[in-house]
Amino acid sequence: MNFEKEYFEQKGLKMDKDRGLVYSQLSCPLDCKYCFVEDLNFNQKKNVSYISEEQFELIEKLPEEISIIMLGCDTEFFQSRENSLEILERLSRLNKDISVITKLSLSKDFIEKIKEIDKKLNYHKNFLSFSISLSSLDTAEKWEPKAPSPGKRIETLKIAYESNLKTLVALRPLLPSVSGEEIEKIVAMTEKYCYGYYSGPLYLKKLESLENEDKTGLKIEKLQPHWMPEGNIFYKIEKEGQMDLLKQILTKHKRPLFSGAAEGMEYLKRL
Repeated sequence: MNFEKEYFEQKGLKMDKDRGLVYSQLSCPLDCKYCFVEDLNFNQKKNVSYISEEQFELIEKLPEEISIIMLGCDTEFFQSRENSLEILERLSRLNKDISVITKLSLSKDFIEKIKEIDKKLNYHKNFLSFSISLSSLDTAEKWEPKAPSPGKRIETLKIAYESNLKTLVALRPLLPSVSGEEIEKIVAMTEKYCYGYYSGPLYLKKLESLENEDKTGLKIEKLQPHWMPEGNIFYKIEKEGQMDLLKQILTKHKRPLFSGAAEGMEYLKRL
């Protein structure tokens, strides 16, 4: 099994508990300042398919206990609308749940096409989880200069929710510079259009990115994230009390907080 896991990882498929995380090597066009992708021990490329034919063959051979396919681990999955739909269509035949995450602004017509794939999954008692990534409002332009505005992303979330997709908001990474007031605003603007939230720390390869940030109360730990392919050492950065504050805000709004998309999907499956 260990040999099998190592081989899958070499091909960009990380097995973690009940989920298979797909690392595509496709370059992301959004250039978010906190992005760790260029520092992974993969060579990111342009003009390659999100999932190679070899990866498809391996996904079909994933152990039965891997029940979730997680897309968008190292790039923006929907950067090619046509390619992403082809991939979802093909994955919909494998009797696995699918998780997608995006920062893009997607049209109602495109969301409806995603919903059609979700219906095919539902027929086999599986489903698609649709997450919008939203780390900040006031500083979004600084951290995510090429991503659509938070307002456009929230509109995409609203369309997906009203199309009866199972929607989540990824407040990830939880940026140390984001205030409690900003988190409160994010929740207030999104709570009507999602079933819950998940979050996680900021990961950086180099600490230079924090040079101009207030480092008061920061906990910095060097480690290998369990959800990344082996051989990737990063700094995990958390602000003291920030996650507890997020939990308090969500409790006040009566919304659940999950440790990640997989835990969120367990919740969604019970609805």
